Amino acid sequence: MFKTLVLTALLSGVSSMALAAGGGEAGSLLSWDMLFKAINFLLLLYLLNRFAKKPIANMLSSSAESIKKTVEESKTELAETKKKLEEYQAKLSNMEKELEERRTTALSSIEAEKQQLITDAELQVKRLEEQTQARIEQDITNAKEEIRQYLLEESVKLAEETIAKEVGGKEQKALLDNYTKFLKETA
Repeated sequence: MFKTLVLTALLSGVSSMALAAGGGEAGSLLSWDMLFKAINFLLLLYLLNRFAKKPIANMLSSSAESIKKTVEESKTELAETKKKLEEYQAKLSNMEKELEERRTTALSSIEAEKQQLITDAELQVKRLEEQTQARIEQDITNAKEEIRQYLLEESVKLAEETIAKEVGGKEQKALLDNYTKFLKETA
C-alpha cells in the first residue's frame, strides 16, 4: 500500500512538472512549496510505516482482542443469566405446584377437623342426653324411695293410732315391732 501511495505521488508530481514546463496553468498548483509539502507528507507516511506500523497494529490487535474477549464474556454472562432465569422459572413453577398442594392439604385438613369437631359435638350431645336421662331416672328412683319412705312412716303412724285405739299396751308394742320389721324386710 505504501508503494502505491509513493508511486501515485511521484506520478502526480511528474505530470504536474511536465504540465508546468509546457506553459499550462498547472504551474500554480505545483510550486516548490507544494512540492515540499508533498515530500514532507510522503516522508511522514514512510516514517509512520517504518516505526509506528507495529505499535499501531498491536494497539488495534489488542483492542480487537479486548473487544472479542468482552463479547465472549458478555455471551457467557448472557448464557448464565438465561440459565438462572430458567432455574428461577422452574422454581416458580415448583412453588406454584407446592402452593397448590399445600392449599389442597390445608383444605383437606380443615375439612377433616370440621368433621372431627362435628363428630365430637354429636358425641358430647349424646353423652349429655344420656347423663340427663340417667339423672332423671335417678331422680325418679329417689322420688319413689322418698314416697315409699313417706308412705311407710305414714302407715306406721296410722297403724299406731289404730292399734292404740283398739289394742292394749303390750300387744300394741309387739304388733308395732312385727309390723315395722315386716315393712323393713319388704322395703
